[in-house]
Amino acid sequence: MDGREEQAPSGSVIRGEASAPVAAPSDPRASARRFVAVPHSTHRAHAFFKSFVFAYYGIIQVLATQRNMVVHCIIAIPTLLATQLLGFTPIENVIILLCVALVLACELINTSIENLGDVISPEYHPAIRRAKDAAAAMVLISAIAAAAVGVILFTSQRRLQRLLHWDVEWRVGGSIDSVVVKLVFVGICWLFFHAWVYRRRSLREGE
Repeated sequence: MDGREEQAPSGSVIRGEASAPVAAPSDPRASARRFVAVPHSTHRAHAFFKSFVFAYYGIIQVLATQRNMVVHCIIAIPTLLATQLLGFTPIENVIILLCVALVLACELINTSIENLGDVISPEYHPAIRRAKDAAAAMVLISAIAAAAVGVILFTSQRRLQRLLHWDVEWRVGGSIDSVVVKLVFVGICWLFFHAWVYRRRSLREGE
């Protein structure tokens, strides 16, 4: 032969380099793969849910190591409880939730910038200092804005006087906004407790 591969009538190679095996058309799994497209594989779904676990432990680590994060949560817990005792309207509950989320998110970003700055430049650097100062200012501005919103909402309709005289009412259920606020309240309490356990365990392991 002149080097060309001789082929059988069926199209399979007889001589020369062997080609990759082809699944038989009668294989039901091969037919399914040909006509059915799976949008997400099991590995991608596992990685997607794993990202939530990493984010959760990111919150726990910041809450266990950063004093300011602890202060923000200590303020957020009674604030959310007071909104339910005083019967805030749905719009007011949304505003309170946004303020709490804004302050906590800014504190997480501030901690991330501080950690990155320490890794990039362990020694003192003016640019790193300016970045850390700007991140701290971001947290301060968000905290001041949240405090201003809280003062406006809690001083209207004699709510502060009602709270001081314990003229309040607790409702187990309520509207959807009240249920969401209660869930956020329970969630922050759980994060606070888990961070405390995480910190105690880390201290015991470090001894």
